[in-house]
Amino acid sequence: MSDAISKPWYKHPWLWFLIAVPVISVILSFSMLFVALDNKDPEVEGDWHKNKKAIQENFDREHYASALSIQAQLNTQNQLLMVKIVSPYALDKEALPSKLNVIFSHPTHENKDLRLVLEQQTDGSYSTSLNHTLTGRYYLDINTKVWRLKEMVEMPLTQAITINPLPLNEQ
Repeated sequence: MSDAISKPWYKHPWLWFLIAVPVISVILSFSMLFVALDNKDPEVEGDWHKNKKAIQENFDREHYASALSIQAQLNTQNQLLMVKIVSPYALDKEALPSKLNVIFSHPTHENKDLRLVLEQQTDGSYSTSLNHTLTGRYYLDINTKVWRLKEMVEMPLTQAITINPLPLNEQ
């Protein structure tokens, strides 16, 4: 006969190990759920469409800008953003509308993204005032309903820059 006195259930270390494994799994699962809900992926930008099972980007607006050699001259002075659209061809009202969309997308922080609608001025350029100074690298998207220019820029600008359309074979 054994003289060993059995310990109470809560003093057995293997029991606590067996209880700890599912408890830690549940805690980690809820923490991962919290992180996933708190850090949602941003919406997809651009002209994307689904073709059967493939998801492809539509480059029609970039091709239009390249075909007409549309360039955008971007400049900032104080808190004023100015864009002048230049093309060797005569552009109609559809290509030069009264409002121009300019999107500054930060590569890593969605809360630093800035969407602007620039009003056309009497001289044909577009401008708007900025609420705050942009600093760092941004993906710049200047577009209308028929054309779009894309470029990566370093803000704030030290001088005016010209944004050219991509050649047709690079898109």
